[in-house]
Amino acid sequence: MEGKRAAVHDRWLQRTEAAYRRMFAGKSQGELVTLAQRERMAVMIGKELAAFLLEEHVALDPAVQPEKASSACCPKCGEAGIPGVQEGEELPERAVTTSVGEIELQRQRWCCPKCRIVFFSARRSAGSGDRRL
Repeated sequence: MEGKRAAVHDRWLQRTEAAYRRMFAGKSQGELVTLAQRERMAVMIGKELAAFLLEEHVALDPAVQPEKASSACCPKCGEAGIPGVQEGEELPERAVTTSVGEIELQRQRWCCPKCRIVFFSARRSAGSGDRRL
């Protein structure tokens, strides 16, 4: 896990350096004259960086691919799901709209043969009102 976090950190440093250059270097200085133009650029860059952090943080979540099927229960009947994506196959990508815009994430897809539904696992912290991913 530490190797993955180090890779994310390296990508974060590259992103923030590129964001800084977009704001302060080159043609941006000539295009960013008014306060409104500067603010729009800063907010846009901030949202892009926030989306990057969200995507990367969610990608490191153990719920992306739980080790035990029992941790992914059918939302209708509560029975353990059957993995919809077998080992070695690419996990399905989902687009989720957040306050910083749309982000892409991957999650194991689960099937319930009893209810005949497909669902995604979600882990919620106690007392959390957050949306399930």
